[in-house]
Amino acid sequence: MNKNELTAKNLIHRRSFLRNSTLFTLGAAAGMYPRIGWTAENDVLHIRNYNDVKSLDPALMFSGSEGLIGNAIYLSLVQFKPGDSWDWELDAAEYFEQIDATHYSFRLRPGIQFTNGFGEMTADDVKYSLERIVDPAMNSPNAGDMGTLSHVEVIGRYSGVIVLKSPFAAFIPIGLCAGTGSIVSRKAVESFGGSFDIEPPCCSGPYRFVSWQSQRKTLLERNPDWEGPEPPFREIHVYALTDVKAAELAYEAGELDCTQVAIESVDVFRQQMPPQSRLDVISSLRYYWIGLNRDHPKLQDIRVRQAIQYGVDVEAVIEAAWFGLATPATGIIAPGLVGHREQADIPLKGDLEVARRLLREAGVKLPLKLKLSLPADALELTAGQVVQWSLGKIGIEVELDPQDNATLITMGHESAGDRWKDLEMHLQSFFMLGDPYYATEWFISEQVGIWNWERFRSEEFDHLHEIALALTDPAERDPLYQRMQHLMEASGCYRFLAHSVEAMMTREWLEPAFRADGYPMYRQFGVANQAKS
Repeated sequence: MNKNELTAKNLIHRRSFLRNSTLFTLGAAAGMYPRIGWTAENDVLHIRNYNDVKSLDPALMFSGSEGLIGNAIYLSLVQFKPGDSWDWELDAAEYFEQIDATHYSFRLRPGIQFTNGFGEMTADDVKYSLERIVDPAMNSPNAGDMGTLSHVEVIGRYSGVIVLKSPFAAFIPIGLCAGTGSIVSRKAVESFGGSFDIEPPCCSGPYRFVSWQSQRKTLLERNPDWEGPEPPFREIHVYALTDVKAAELAYEAGELDCTQVAIESVDVFRQQMPPQSRLDVISSLRYYWIGLNRDHPKLQDIRVRQAIQYGVDVEAVIEAAWFGLATPATGIIAPGLVGHREQADIPLKGDLEVARRLLREAGVKLPLKLKLSLPADALELTAGQVVQWSLGKIGIEVELDPQDNATLITMGHESAGDRWKDLEMHLQSFFMLGDPYYATEWFISEQVGIWNWERFRSEEFDHLHEIALALTDPAERDPLYQRMQHLMEASGCYRFLAHSVEAMMTREWLEPAFRADGYPMYRQFGVANQAKS
């Protein structure tokens, strides 16, 4: 069989092999697990983070992995509640209310202390923290999270009013609840020159930063200046493990108390769980798609791009790569959110006859050879193999181009040179938060050459993005976001694949706390009552 081909039989064999080989490993280890438990003398939480941190400055945070640590060491005015909804609750604020479409009033809890002697948190610190994100001199990559923020008016020591230039529907979930809304000390940050990298000059949450070892571990400990309920853990050890299989092995060896597990391991662990463990499979807002660079000479004809869309069997991709656990994507907005589409324009299974007809009409000489760039991870590689197999049926020969994350993340950026010109197809995924704005903002025309690697341009899309951003009524926003996803699909630049899941393994003595998309909330982790007795 040709090495570039993949049949349904191969997929079935892959699933059986993974299941059986992993079961063998677990079976061989049965009875040899260390005794895992919680004691007051060893109250340390060991948890996996999916990536290493590059900055813990809220203005310069690069990924969600940094926001997870920020949630433990910083306070925000408001924060997400753990659970399966995107509801929020008060955090540093004892009072928070939206006055009108562009004004938000707040009052801080008195007595919140910054560590390292930087004193009490005040409304001026809130003003400094939010305004520095949108300060052009800061050049924050997270400035978009603040939307239309104008300024913060300080009314008293603890009180103020946040003022927007125009309505921004996502301001609370994206601007305030996410890591960008963390409150830092003006005095502390200015003493560091206005910004910092890994080591924060001070903290305000129930835990404080202690140390960081590149590509290894971030250490947090109880904050002695914290005046709220005592956190359950003396220390939190956060391990940077990009390889989820390595994280599974570390969990099985007793070195981790909580970790994400690979999709292909879910069925395995359900059949034979490690002792004293629980498994939660949580719907994720991370969405996957095949992107096509419309400016590449091979893909400039929309009929070629549409043929690729019709040639990809999404159902086969999900069955093989996600073992049927993921939700088929009808766009970039997940079920349960404003703007989710119940059905995509192109059938999930595709249509090979339509695909072949489009290639004929475009005058394409077969075989058409294309390169698919994708992460060198098991899930994406399996999805890529199915795409390769599927498109092979219509005369398109796909070469898989696996890349490490550090290389892949810059392939479509014009700032990284001319590599974007060679980018043909890519298998990509983005995570989002509980507002559709956080999905659509990366595909506006201004993002071409930054995160819009498909180089998709649509005046209507950009216009609808701005309109929907200023609306607060979900019933008014919903059809606009649905239309925007239709425009993306109609461009031929996108074949939507899946909304993923997060599978999280934790010890039974833990009371885990997960955001609605499955991301762990370190600060809210607790200890089960039975473990304390």
